[in-house]
Parts: sequence; structure tokens; C-alpha cells
Amino acid sequence: MRRALFLTVAIALATSGSSAHAATWSAPQSVSQPHTFAGPLLVSPRSDGRIVAAWPWQDNIGNDAIGGEAIASRPAGSTAFEPEAPALDGVAAISAYARDQTLSLAAQGLPTRDRSGYFVSRLRVSFDNGTARTLATAPVYHAPVLATAQTSTRALIAYIQPTKTSTGANRRIVRVIDRRNGAWTQPSTIAGTGRADQLAAAANARGDQVVAFARQGQVLARVRHAGHGWGSLRTLATSTTASQTTFTLSAAVDARGQVRVVWRRHVYRGATSLQTAAMLVGRSTFTTPQTLITDGASATFTIVQAPGGWAIATVETTAAGPRPTLHRTSGGSAFGPTAYAAPTQGGLRNATVAAGFDGTIAVAWIVPLPNQNGGGIARGAAIAPNTTAFGPVEDVSPAESVSSVRLAPTNNGITALWVGRPTTPTQTVIRAATRTP
Repeated sequence: MRRALFLTVAIALATSGSSAHAATWSAPQSVSQPHTFAGPLLVSPRSDGRIVAAWPWQDNIGNDAIGGEAIASRPAGSTAFEPEAPALDGVAAISAYARDQTLSLAAQGLPTRDRSGYFVSRLRVSFDNGTARTLATAPVYHAPVLATAQTSTRALIAYIQPTKTSTGANRRIVRVIDRRNGAWTQPSTIAGTGRADQLAAAANARGDQVVAFARQGQVLARVRHAGHGWGSLRTLATSTTASQTTFTLSAAVDARGQVRVVWRRHVYRGATSLQTAAMLVGRSTFTTPQTLITDGASATFTIVQAPGGWAIATVETTAAGPRPTLHRTSGGSAFGPTAYAAPTQGGLRNATVAAGFDGTIAVAWIVPLPNQNGGGIARGAAIAPNTTAFGPVEDVSPAESVSSVRLAPTNNGITALWVGRPTTPTQTVIRAATRTP
């Protein structure tokens, strides 16, 4: 079942910054065919150097609308993406699997209901966009998440399933499907009470895994260390019911087994903070949460492994206005002072980060421009290996009504993919460029 896609962007007007930016990015390449709408982007680098991207698309609007999903990749050492191909219907996530494969996860909506009256989705997977296999058919709340690690043949799928109790009360439980020893398990429940509403998962090559979720004003997590079962449910953050707090989550696990959960706390008509906690190697509890941004944290943020441990990029609305920010650890579990990648710029949003194989850390973000329907230009800045300060701001893309940008490390540098409108305001194209060391 094809689903309609509507790409919405907030309308914001801002003047462009200086055009005298460092020219370190290659000329853009169009990765997709033009569509009325395209995105959001899913991007996954592989250990063999190939980078893979997938996206939903829609042509036309109203009764004439048709949609689908597409996937494309660029081989290691190449400067161009190969032609796009159809992706799994309802693709929700892609991730590197083993050394040279890509695992896709899709939630394909069906026009049928379960016994509780909820519409169901078919959770399907495929390797390298091959034959799809159905792992479960069940109601799915929001999008399922996929956790793998480069070079590993393990994988974890987590999803929120609406259901009802015997008395008819609504529940949203957290379920997982695991892949170990070449086989998928049956779905199992790791949180069977309450109403979960946000979800994140991560894994490493050893088999350490984490599932974090928000449930009725709390951030909760369960961790499974390599060779063991799921640990006890841990509470990372709590809010009062009266505060109407919502959370946005991300999770990561490093090669040694350190687990990291990051969340944005949004108090209704109040502060928007960014916080994080870690389960250190050999431990079974999380550290006390560290607040990275007290107020003004953007709803979008990215965490990656980087030299010194972890790097988190987001946009912080300071007293002077929004700025792209980077938070890093330096050998320990605590994050150091905030590093700002660029001066204040009105409407700036959607910061993302990637760590290159040479140790470069690059941050990119969107700056809206006048007369571009809320879109604008993707800009970035980088910290060179063995340094601590950002270099000059760079133009990642042309000024082509860019609405979102993603970064990924590749063998020949750091690649950016973005959703833009390079030719006409009614045709959306996935584009790419690479920053060489």
C-alpha cells in the first residue's frame, strides 16, 4: 500500500550570510529523479566504503497523487551515485549489515484491523534491496527502529505496538525482534505496561544492545549486554504529569559496550533542554543525567562516535538567536563545554554531525533564505583532526530551497545528502556533495 507523502516546512525568513565561505565541497550531484515531494532522507554508510540512501517520494497532489520509495548507493572510491531503484514499500530505516550489505526495514500499512480494532502494518526486511521477508503483522505506533553495527551480522528491530488490556484500556507496549546466528526471533515484549510514545535503539558488533523509550512522562531504557539477557528497566528521567512534558530520544553504543542515551525534554509552554546519561562499561546502572542545554534545544539532534568518545550536534536558541552547537566528550563520560559552529543566524535549523575516518568532525545545518518557501542553503563547519576549534563556515549546497541535510563518513571524505529544489520550486530532488580532507 503506497502512502501519501506531504513534506511540510516551517516558513521562516532570514537574510543569507556572507558568501565568502571556504570552498571545500564538490559540485552537487542529483541522486534522485525530480518529484513533487521527497524525503525524509535515510542515510547509512557501510564498512566497505559504500554509502546508501533511501527516501519516500510523491508526485502530484490530491486525487492525482502517486507515491513510492527509492534507494540509491555510491560505491567506495566513486564520485557518483548509481541510478536509483525502488525500495521497500513503507521503508522506515536502513542500516549497514555485515561488511558489505545494507539491511532495510519497512512498515507497510494494511487496510485491515486487529482484534482490538487497530489498523495493522506488515514489518518487512530485505538485504541489499532483495526479496522482502515479513517478520510480524501488527499495529505499529510511529515508525519502527533498526539497530545494527558495521561488520556485525546481528540486528535488532524495536517498535511500539498499540493493544488493549482485558478491561479495554489502551496500552502501547514495546516489542523487539532480534537477529542472531543467521535467524530472526519471534517478537517479544520488553515493556508491557503503560503507553510508550517515543523510541530509540542501538547496538554494537559485540552484541550489546539498548532500547530507550518515553512513557507517560519518563525516559526509560533496557540494556542487553553481549551474551546476556535483557537487564532491568532503568529510569533516566522523570517529569510531573502536570508539566505535560514530551521527549525526543536517540541512543548509541560504542565498540566497548558503553551505552549512551540522549533526550530532548520539552515542557509545555516551558523550557526545551537537552540531556544525556550513560551506562559505562561493566556497569548495570546509568550515570546521573548531564544537562547539555538548559533551554533552547532544537527538536532535532544527532549523536555519533567521534575522536574522544561522542559528539552531539543540534541547534541551540541562545539569547542572541539560534546557533549550531557541538557537544563532545574527551576520553571520559562527561561532555565538555559547548562549541558553536557558526554565529547566530535567524531561522537556522536541523543541525547534524559526522566524524570522518581521518578524525575530522563536520557539522551541517540549514539556513533559510528569502523567497525559498522556508528552504534555503545547507552550510557547515569542521574541526580538523587533532584540533579543537571549528574552521570557517562553508557552503555545503547551493541556495536551492534546501529543507533538510544529512552527513555520513565515506572513504573519500564526508558526504552530505540533502533535499532541495535546484531547478523549479515545484520539483524536489535528492542531491549530494563530498567534502574531501
